Amino acid sequence: MRSLGFVPLFALVFVLLTFLPGPCSGIPLEEIVAKVQDVYQRTKDLKADFTQESTLKSLDKTQTATGEIYFKNPGKLRWDYNTPTKQEIVTDGKTLWMYIYEDRQVVVSNFSEVYRSNTSAFFLSGMGDLKRDFDVRLGEPTGEDNGNSYVLRLIPREQQSNIEELFLLIDKDSFLVVETYFYDFYGNLIRIRFKNHKINRGLQDSMFIFKIPDDVDVIEQPSISQPQ
Repeated sequence: MRSLGFVPLFALVFVLLTFLPGPCSGIPLEEIVAKVQDVYQRTKDLKADFTQESTLKSLDKTQTATGEIYFKNPGKLRWDYNTPTKQEIVTDGKTLWMYIYEDRQVVVSNFSEVYRSNTSAFFLSGMGDLKRDFDVRLGEPTGEDNGNSYVLRLIPREQQSNIEELFLLIDKDSFLVVETYFYDFYGNLIRIRFKNHKINRGLQDSMFIFKIPDDVDVIEQPSISQPQ
């Protein structure tokens, strides 16, 4: 089965800002959201391990992928998938590279256009305008959470190409995102868990520039502002 590694690129860790009361949360919703955004905007760089579970509704089958995520303010983001297949998603804030090792293929896109057409992406890059782009509600705690996280239900203000809403689990002590999950328009469930966060370790800018190998196919995505 084809790896679903690229799914979270367009539906990843994003938060929004709507001033609603937060019953049973302990602190108001707006304070939770403000703390989460402040943590990521103040963070110079971050590394975490992730586990992604992608469940295809039509096949009733779940595929698990693992790897590491890196980000550096402002706008630099990298996803390294190690299992079950090796894949990389890298952006320096200007160019976005998506490398599929199995296919020996690199897709190159303009980051700003990917961001504009998928405003739910790249919260970790510190570039999101939360108040403008999203609405938020408090979600119900999950059975696995044990009350250690705030659950946020996020709804993009503009229609997205792949999701209608996303859920974030926010650690109550660190206000870091520890899990995100969503259902796409086909009913497939994507769940990503983050752990072993390492903050401000001095990640090099070179990590966020992808060097294209000589023996791969390069696909340049046309600009949406240019004739196709």
